Amino acid sequence: MFLPVVVFTSLGFSIASSPWFTWTQHALSDFGIQENTALLFNYGMIISGLLALVFSIGLMKILVNKLGAYVLALSSLALVGIGIFPETIFTLHFLTSASFFILLAVGLLIIGVTSGYNIFERNIGLLAMVLVVIALGSTVFLFHFDGIAVTEALCCFPAFIWCSIVGLKMTLGSG
Repeated sequence: MFLPVVVFTSLGFSIASSPWFTWTQHALSDFGIQENTALLFNYGMIISGLLALVFSIGLMKILVNKLGAYVLALSSLALVGIGIFPETIFTLHFLTSASFFILLAVGLLIIGVTSGYNIFERNIGLLAMVLVVIALGSTVFLFHFDGIAVTEALCCFPAFIWCSIVGLKMTLGSG
């Protein structure tokens, strides 16, 4: 449930202290190499990835088909990698970043396609499918902007909110 809080706080402070940043010309990872934002951004991604991993483990315990939760766990490890390997370590950063976005979408897609065992799974699965459509649709911005921050945000932010909603529902009981 705290995943969006950590992500949005980390990014919010990074954006607020970076007058150079524009959504259409930069990547969110640009914060990870700037002197005034690197620690906040990178540790924010590491902590967020660890929170996402805990969430994925919780999903593994409640979903009948666990494959989507396993893929989300891999995605969360890739998010940790984004914080560990900033853009200055280009190859590792690119691999972890690309893996994060791909695995996030695939994990949500699997949860969406395989849900339906009970009303809770059907609801989170339907919402997961909507998020996959948003993520895929956001790739159109890659052809219109020099940067990828808009696409990154449209892929991730709804998914982080989904994690919070599902986490809250898991905490309160899925019945």
